[in-house]
Amino acid sequence: MTAGAAAPGRVRVIRLLRVREGMEERFVRSYDDVRAAAAGFPGHLGEQLCRSLDDPSQWLLTSEWSGLEAVRRWRTAPAHQALVGPMNACLHDDRWTGVFRVGETAKETADA
Repeated sequence: MTAGAAAPGRVRVIRLLRVREGMEERFVRSYDDVRAAAAGFPGHLGEQLCRSLDDPSQWLLTSEWSGLEAVRRWRTAPAHQALVGPMNACLHDDRWTGVFRVGETAKETADA
């Protein structure tokens, strides 16, 4: 986001992950712990975990939030690192994370 730009409304965090072979069950259990904690966090609107049919080691995790500030509060919450540590230990290092505005279209961008 550029300086002076309006803060987006709802946002979606998208993580593309590759789980280490043999750690799939541990990963899902760890994710369930993170998901349960996030569900009670202010601004959290939902989660989804998907596994690739083309490459079973690749997973897509999405979470939706009321706004960017809610995501920032979640990421800096004292318990966050302790919660995501066991999940991240199941992953290869080539993971990717992005935060996106929900519902933005090319027309909205041109009008801004």
